[in-house]
Amino acid sequence: MRIHKKINTVTLATISAVFISNGMALADEGAKPCIDWKKLNLTATQSQQIQVLETDWNTKYMKIQPEILEHQRKYAKMLMDPKSDPLEIMSTNQRIAHLKEVLRNEATTNYLKKRAILNSDQQHQLETMMGQMIATKQQSAVSAPSATEEQGGFMGIIHKVRWAIQQK
Repeated sequence: MRIHKKINTVTLATISAVFISNGMALADEGAKPCIDWKKLNLTATQSQQIQVLETDWNTKYMKIQPEILEHQRKYAKMLMDPKSDPLEIMSTNQRIAHLKEVLRNEATTNYLKKRAILNSDQQHQLETMMGQMIATKQQSAVSAPSATEEQGGFMGIIHKVRWAIQQK
């Protein structure tokens, strides 16, 4: 049982790293669910509970995501303007990071609540599904060039500036 708990911890950490931390997040994927919960042979009660959690997530997402997009547009404009105040640029960047962290935390909490609804067999099935999703995402990330790499030019510069700022 202890090994199984370690595997679950590692699995959750991997899920977080792949889906939540890397901007491919449950949060960044939009309000659409990543898991087909119906494949887990849910009871009527479980389906209803999952639906309530989906609705809760969608509400939170629709409240926070537009604010993130607004700040990202503002941030991009400031990066292009040589007269922009560096403190305002940093403040906006931090605000974006904070809002994304809020969404990531909400996504993780929502996922854990859904997982808690499942029986042990369903949880094992979910773990398998997540492992397959992680492998698919990792494989597609390795095989396909990013949009930034394909665009090059200005967007490549913006990406590099963001990377340099985040490294500090």
